[in-house]
Amino acid sequence: MQATNYSLLPSIEISPIAPTLILASASPRRADLLSTLGVPFIVAASAVPEPRPTAADESQPANFVEKLARFKAENCDAAVIAQHSHGGHVVVLAADTIVWHEGGILNKPEDKDEARSMLRRLRGKTHTVYTGVCLRLGEQYCIGHEATMVQFGQVSDYWIDAYVETGEPSDKAGAYAAQGKGAVLVERIAGDFWNVVGLPLWKLSRMFEQIGMPLEDWWQK
Repeated sequence: MQATNYSLLPSIEISPIAPTLILASASPRRADLLSTLGVPFIVAASAVPEPRPTAADESQPANFVEKLARFKAENCDAAVIAQHSHGGHVVVLAADTIVWHEGGILNKPEDKDEARSMLRRLRGKTHTVYTGVCLRLGEQYCIGHEATMVQFGQVSDYWIDAYVETGEPSDKAGAYAAQGKGAVLVERIAGDFWNVVGLPLWKLSRMFEQIGMPLEDWWQK
């Protein structure tokens, strides 16, 4: 399952000075994934608390992750943006990932008990991972999202308890990491695997093209 919803930017004049990319996320996974694209960047995560999902958000997960991504981009540190502009363009990249299951959003677990509860709800079933992505240039925004369906296999309560004790689920949406020990949970995936990790790379590359800054231009910086 894939979903696309771009808010296209109007045509802009690209500065002859090389642009700077700011990753508005403290996630080491997103930093690692962005590095695989060969795009230089700096990290400046927003310190503003994210809005909690409303009842309407629970029924519209795609809209919610796009809203979160834009919120993060809007709240990127203005001083950091100004520091790195140098007369050229500054591009802010923000993203947010959620797990959606049986009509509800599963964010990061608050404690070990909630992590165990989430994993027991998800085992043997299919859920959807949504990631919202936002590229910001000044006050212009290019926004999209990706959706990937994930089928969990059956694992025992003992396995879940042992997995939670590793600490890996503590800061993950849905309480698992598909790129870590949680890979054992994943029976099959329909869609972009990197979206499950936290950043849909194919979608992101298309969005760079949308704003007139394709990846190959960043490689030449």
